[in-house]
Amino acid sequence: MQIFHFLLLLLLLWLVAYKPLMRILEERQNLVARNIEQAEAQQEEARKLKEEMEASLRRAREEAQLIIERATKASEEQAQAILDAAKEEANRIKESALAEIEREKERALAELKDQVANLAILVAGKVIREALPEELQQKLIQEAISEVKQLPC
Repeated sequence: MQIFHFLLLLLLLWLVAYKPLMRILEERQNLVARNIEQAEAQQEEARKLKEEMEASLRRAREEAQLIIERATKASEEQAQAILDAAKEEANRIKESALAEIEREKERALAELKDQVANLAILVAGKVIREALPEELQQKLIQEAISEVKQLPC
């Protein structure tokens, strides 16, 4: 009888407790497996996103470096252009000043020659006026003027 009761209890437990318990355990196992799969999928997605972000960050850094290099090159070119323009302007001013100095020198020399010629004429005229005839005086005056104009200064 005890064996019969034991078997009956076993059958009852199997029907009432074992099947539902196994079903709950199986559902729990499936739930855990799905959660693990989802976690792995999310982890994989996170890894891909991380790689994409790192690649995007690398590209952004490279672009920033290129922009910096371009800006540096442009500023160097602009600085060189400004220096070249300043040198050109300085040379132009220098040449203009030298030309002005040369013109002033030539004007002063021409004025000096005219003054020397006039003085020579006055002196020669006073000295010679009484001793030489008019034609000879004019000839001497012209020669003196020519010589004064040919003087190097």
